[in-house]
Amino acid sequence: MNIGPIRLENPTILAPLAGITNLPFRLIAKEAGCGMVCSEMISANGLVHRSRKTLRMLDSLPEEKPLSVQIFGSDPDVMAEAAAMAASSGADILDINFGCSVRKVVKTGAGVALMRDSKRTEAVLTAVRRVVSIPITIKVRSGWEPSGQEAVRICKIAEQCGVDAVAVHPRTARQGFRGRADWGGHPNGQTECRHPGGG
Repeated sequence: MNIGPIRLENPTILAPLAGITNLPFRLIAKEAGCGMVCSEMISANGLVHRSRKTLRMLDSLPEEKPLSVQIFGSDPDVMAEAAAMAASSGADILDINFGCSVRKVVKTGAGVALMRDSKRTEAVLTAVRRVVSIPITIKVRSGWEPSGQEAVRICKIAEQCGVDAVAVHPRTARQGFRGRADWGGHPNGQTECRHPGGG
């Protein structure tokens, strides 16, 4: 499996999990055979404001390669600066979170809130693509409501902006982490767009 020019030994990818996928955990996952590991969800604002705790989340080791670093935020300029920092820290792939439904993230306009704002989504992706040459991936949800088409719309925008792959969390924003993940019932960008997809 390839994401842009990055070759994965296998399609098993460790998802970014806040408070879990730190450096030691990623090394364990890599030793267990993951084809790619991902950082915790990292605040773009925290990186740009040089928070020590946030900057430490960019720490990595050569043996965990290929490494994807996930950032979240809603300001295009801040996201671009944070993306450049992630790339210079050694990230092989940059992942942007469009799927977090936690209230404190959504109320800032980040995470799944971006799925309801096509113009801001395009501005964020355009700004990030302009400053990094590494592959860009995004994580989205299946929609805001069960009948929502947000994932299709966002994935089409992502494709136009040069995103290399998309991962779909098959729950809606309203579901959060509750209820059954619907792997077959929701429309999603993977069926509508040409770039690689996962979930």
